[in-house]
Amino acid sequence: MATAPLPRCDKCDKEFEKLLQCGKCKKAFYCSRECQTDAWKRHKNICRKPDEEAAEATLQAWRVSQSVKPEPKPKATESSSRLTVRAEDMQDDAASEFQQLRKELLKDTKEANARMMSAMQASGADPMSFLPEVRKLKEEYQQLLLDRLRSCASYKSAEDSFAAATRLGEELMKEVIMALLQRGMSTSASVDQLDLANNHFRAGILQQNPPEAFALQEGDLDGFEPAVLRVAEKGFVTVEGLLDEDIARTISEECESIFWKGRNDGSMSIAQAPAEGVFECWIPYPSRRWMSAEFQHALRILFGLPHEFCRHNYGAKLKVPTMAHLAGIPAGAKEAIHLDFAGAGSSGRELTFSLFLTHQWTVEDGGALRAYVDGDDKVLSCPAGNEEVLSSHMSRPDAEREGSSDRGNTIFKDVFPEVGRCLVFQSKRLWHEIRPPNKTLWVLTLFAYAE
Repeated sequence: MATAPLPRCDKCDKEFEKLLQCGKCKKAFYCSRECQTDAWKRHKNICRKPDEEAAEATLQAWRVSQSVKPEPKPKATESSSRLTVRAEDMQDDAASEFQQLRKELLKDTKEANARMMSAMQASGADPMSFLPEVRKLKEEYQQLLLDRLRSCASYKSAEDSFAAATRLGEELMKEVIMALLQRGMSTSASVDQLDLANNHFRAGILQQNPPEAFALQEGDLDGFEPAVLRVAEKGFVTVEGLLDEDIARTISEECESIFWKGRNDGSMSIAQAPAEGVFECWIPYPSRRWMSAEFQHALRILFGLPHEFCRHNYGAKLKVPTMAHLAGIPAGAKEAIHLDFAGAGSSGRELTFSLFLTHQWTVEDGGALRAYVDGDDKVLSCPAGNEEVLSSHMSRPDAEREGSSDRGNTIFKDVFPEVGRCLVFQSKRLWHEIRPPNKTLWVLTLFAYAE
């Protein structure tokens, strides 16, 4: 049974069960008094009571998106102190108005959430049925936000007012869904809420389980210990043969017919940087009933890998989220050089498991994952923030030659997305990129987190 999503420490980014909450703003969480004390020097500059913080954040976002006319110059008989009081009064009035508006919009958000959940449940969780209805409800909700913002006396229309309404909607919907999940609900309802949060409102909400919750059956994956040892030693390994060609064909066709064709209805969205032209979505596990047996098999194998690492003494305790990332990379799209690590300190993503799904792939189809490793396939050390070192290397005329098969002085290795091949690497250590493919590439990725 899935556990409720846990907040992460704002200082060290570790998960924790017992909440240490900032007594004033109620928004900052810490795993220990030490972390809270260390974070105070920075946090005190932004700490506000909940109502003050919400109003100020919304006000700040709107100020960016609007053109404010300058105040008239003071008359010679007016004192500067009088003008200061008048300006502060105007700001307080605006903040108060935004605060009241946000409270009203939060109620509208709860109602929109309920309508979207009803649509998903009425369809039997079939995306071909509920996606158009959810998209319609989302558009109505966003239009409501936009209309309410523009009707606010302190808000001035601007070119990016729609973007401001979208950001506000994502913030409000995340708040509503987090409250519902923490209150407790059935597994199916939790799956629907996580689907709505992560695939339609970019909320980034995780539910995590121990790896043994996804343990494979005896004999499903033999001989995995060498791969575990290699990742622990070098930070990177490729595992072959996790899917056969027939299974991959069925999965590829399913990705095309459901996710790719339905992307305009919300089955996938444009991925953010470092991706360029890539589409993505998050898939829950245990999977939806509509998924083919082949797709469910791929998910079962992928989610079972973290337990294999723990079983073979990888060296770090892991936690596994209940959603995997599906990327559709069309011809010409790519991902720039980056790390998968998302966090700070010792927590965050620990291992990345990327399983290639596209059948009948050849070297001519491109789309290689370029892993920045030395001649012994050991990940290169590159401090965070110094990725320009790798980027500058790619601009050198001899860069492509260094990736050839002899790899005498290479700093990268191209791993082609052959069906059933799975790349496993340490998320915080391996710098990598995805080269542009010549046909659509499908990649299913699971991120295991450090406990």
